[in-house]
Amino acid sequence: MNRFLIRYLRLSPCALLLSCTSAYHSLKPASVDVACAGKMVPFTIATSWYQVSIDVASKHLSGLLLIKNMPDSSQRVVFTNEAGVTFFDFGFKKREKFMVHSIIKKFNRKPVIKTLRKDFAMMLGEPFARGGLQSWKTQDENFFGVTQNKETAYFITDKDCSSLRRLELGTKRKRKVSIEIKGAGYPLPDTLNITHFTFPLQIRLMHFQKNDSSQ
Repeated sequence: MNRFLIRYLRLSPCALLLSCTSAYHSLKPASVDVACAGKMVPFTIATSWYQVSIDVASKHLSGLLLIKNMPDSSQRVVFTNEAGVTFFDFGFKKREKFMVHSIIKKFNRKPVIKTLRKDFAMMLGEPFARGGLQSWKTQDENFFGVTQNKETAYFITDKDCSSLRRLELGTKRKRKVSIEIKGAGYPLPDTLNITHFTFPLQIRLMHFQKNDSSQ
């Protein structure tokens, strides 16, 4: 390797990353299709149970997730293991009010709580209730997004607005989180795959029927 290339690698972060192209460089601004946005916007999830599988770095965790709509219009997100031990119990209210009702010591760290809060808030459609919706298009998809604090939360449909494909969170240059939607869509999605692109974290949720009085 010659001296010029060594100097270039030292001076250019783009060279180290191989590319500085924005993850959203192909988006073209478009007027908001109100009918499409209104039909596809993921405002909330119905009270439901999900089997959960979490992979972070080399560690694996599994259990059950209850999403419960409360009488005061708030939502609870409760993650337990198969034996019924609660890992965390979060509360989400309108206008971004958030409460940690309980959490085990292992998860009780600000970065962990912040990450989980943002993941579940986007999954519950909270960013899209703020208003200020913008729109972009690619060759095969429609992007609808809300920007706050230098991040944009998107919900993304196919070009014909017949299905909701995924949710994403990113900055102008970087995709940070994607939530892929499979099977039936909102308000009771069959499968949700949450993938982080800035660190190794994946969360997979599969809906199932649980016939008991806890819902």
